[in-house]
Amino acid sequence: MTAHPHRHWAPPPSHTPRPPPGGDVNTIPWIPPPARPIVFKNAAVVDVANNSVKKSQTVVLEHGLVTSVSRDADVVVPGARVIDLDGLYLCPGLVDCHVHINMSDGRPSSGYTDPHLRATYTLKAMLARGFTTVRDVGGATFSQAQAVKQWLTPGPRLFQGGKILSQTGGHGDPRSRESSVSSLCCAPESDMSVLADGVEGVTRAARELMRQGADHVKICTSGGVSSPTDALESVQFSPAEIRAITSTVADMQGTLVTSHAYTVPAIRRAVENGVRGIEHGNLLDRDTAKLLASTGTFLTPTLMISTAKGRAPWNDTLPEYMREKNVKVRDAGRRAIQIAEEEGVTVCFGTDLTMGMGYLQSEEFTQRGQLLPSHRVLAHATTNAAKLLNDDKIGVIAAGAYADCLVLPANPLEDVRVLDVGADGRHGGIWGVVRDGRIVVARDEFAEAVEGVGGLDVDLGIEEAK
Repeated sequence: MTAHPHRHWAPPPSHTPRPPPGGDVNTIPWIPPPARPIVFKNAAVVDVANNSVKKSQTVVLEHGLVTSVSRDADVVVPGARVIDLDGLYLCPGLVDCHVHINMSDGRPSSGYTDPHLRATYTLKAMLARGFTTVRDVGGATFSQAQAVKQWLTPGPRLFQGGKILSQTGGHGDPRSRESSVSSLCCAPESDMSVLADGVEGVTRAARELMRQGADHVKICTSGGVSSPTDALESVQFSPAEIRAITSTVADMQGTLVTSHAYTVPAIRRAVENGVRGIEHGNLLDRDTAKLLASTGTFLTPTLMISTAKGRAPWNDTLPEYMREKNVKVRDAGRRAIQIAEEEGVTVCFGTDLTMGMGYLQSEEFTQRGQLLPSHRVLAHATTNAAKLLNDDKIGVIAAGAYADCLVLPANPLEDVRVLDVGADGRHGGIWGVVRDGRIVVARDEFAEAVEGVGGLDVDLGIEEAK
């Protein structure tokens, strides 16, 4: 290539190095600046723990926290946005304790990075539905949790346990009988689970999960609906293997081990060997519920996943083995959650939705509301979830709590269906979502109020909560 005769490169006039933004080499440029304080006035604050509503409250949000809740209408916070919530309810942000963000919507992927990229949409959609915290029990990573924390990926605050820990031939082993390589629903096998056998093998695997920053460890002690080669009634991991996992996790970090378990033998084997969380638990009986209550073991039922699998289009497209297993657990799960409540088990909210079912997430409230009082269902997704996550800043609107809250036109303690956004993506009664003190969703009358004080802090970039 011939150089243009009238053009030449010249160095800039100054060779002084350009300083980093803010003058700090450790600056993380994608973290947004602190949100302006918010003062909500005349709010009806939902107090889930006491099944009551505190009327005419002034709620101040600063630096990502609730700094005060009082009846003082004359509170002045310099630079704050003041929003009148007269006639509206301020509810704690919701928690889904059983999600798989990397088993996202869309066609199965053969690339290891694709599910992580798709998860950015999944996280935004969950936040738009009012879930300000989620607990991933299979597949999410420490890096994804950090990306959410730093607002690189807008979404609910993320508690993650890394990969599912399964025995060979267990629920976390997605291989078909004919193949050694397969995929689990919508994400590559190696992204979702790790197989380990024997005390030495499971100890090493548990240590590796702890090294990777897991907030909890999930194991499998029963067969599953989606796994192709194990019977639902199978009992997985030996007592010695389970004890090795629970003791290793306790020694390294003291966090909770939870277990995928449908049947009574699987639940009992887990709890009797140190597991303190049960996922699903559909075939729970009353005596086993008493065991959960007496040991302080949490139960996270997932009604919506088995309900959805019985509907079109999934009931016509699922493999026969999956349809047969689903029939065994669907109605039993509805009885189990009632038994657990009656026996004093700490029940948490979970959905487990994959295979394009994510938009049904908030219908779990309607499903549970058909079986239990609304205030108990709301506790599943707030105060009980906070206990499971061992974080008292979650699930409450009080000084010192995270500034995570919803603006609603009706009292969810009386009718929890106000939280169901609807299968068509309409927002139901969720008019506003605040996460970490940032307004991320504003609809209807709340949208008008927010527009008058500067608009959204973060635009999720999705029209509805689908």
